[in-house]
Amino acid sequence: MTETPPAPIPGFTPSERAYIRNELDIFFSTLPSVAEGFQLKTWRGGPERGKPKISPVAKSLLERGLMRLDTGERLARLVFTKTGLAALRAMMSDRRLADPKKFAHIRQELGIDPEPETPQE
Repeated sequence: MTETPPAPIPGFTPSERAYIRNELDIFFSTLPSVAEGFQLKTWRGGPERGKPKISPVAKSLLERGLMRLDTGERLARLVFTKTGLAALRAMMSDRRLADPKKFAHIRQELGIDPEPETPQE
C-alpha cells in the first residue's frame, strides 16, 4: 500500500497576508495576540445595525475556513481555525512573508521561536 501524502496547508493570498500582518502588528505599544483574534467594528445604523462589519479580505478568510466569526462576547472577533493556525504558522516561519523581529511576539506565541530567557539575579 502506498501512503497518501498529507494535504497541503492552504496558504494566504497576498491581500490576506497584508491584512493579517496589519492586525498582528504592534498597536499603540500593545502587542496583539493570535488567541484574542481580530476585533471587528459593528454597524451603528441602517439595516445592518449591530452586525459586524466584515471586509472583503475577512470574508475571504471566513469562506475558505481559515478563520471563524466569534460573536459570543460584546464585540465580534475573527478567530483562526486549526487550518488557519497551520497556515499562519507557515506564514510566520517564512521571513519573506513576515519580519521575524517585527513579529517576534507572534512567533513566540505560535511556538516557532523559544521564549527569551530572563536574566537571573
